[in-house]
Amino acid sequence: MKYLKVIAFTHKQIDLKQLGCLVLCNDAIENRLELVKSTFDIPEIFYLATCNRVEFVFTAEQPLDKVFVKDFLSTLHGKQLLNEQLEMVVENCSVYEQEEALNHLMRVSSSLESLVVGEKEILAQVRRAYEDCRVKKFTGDYLRLVMNRVVKTAKEVYTYTNISKNPISVVSLAYRKLRDLK
Repeated sequence: MKYLKVIAFTHKQIDLKQLGCLVLCNDAIENRLELVKSTFDIPEIFYLATCNRVEFVFTAEQPLDKVFVKDFLSTLHGKQLLNEQLEMVVENCSVYEQEEALNHLMRVSSSLESLVVGEKEILAQVRRAYEDCRVKKFTGDYLRLVMNRVVKTAKEVYTYTNISKNPISVVSLAYRKLRDLK
């Protein structure tokens, strides 16, 4: 786990409007990830974006600090982020390294970090994000092994706990609320 890193921006620290500024458009993902890989000597990376989070999972030797995160985002987004936006998101991001990064990925995939704890869509989103980057050769054996463990753990959480007993999603909660309001 020595080189595993995660930079996470979530609904818990950043309002959704600001979070939306961090989302990469589909046409730009490949070029942007290639740029940060080469700029920061990152061997493997994948990008996850959901309605409540933007995360970068990668391997690198350098430690994560606010300077690295700021340079990373500046390289990734260029001049699209205003300086004050950049400062705000850097101050409010979460960074995880090594075992803490693995634990974070397991918590995210098991929906423990979701807006609605127990919703199952996040595991599919994580798998899809990883697979998209794997197909484009942004990941290798290290992240493959990490993701195999993450997916296996999330499946075990859903199978052997009560977390999925009453499946819930943000959509189902909104539907229930609308139904109650008639």
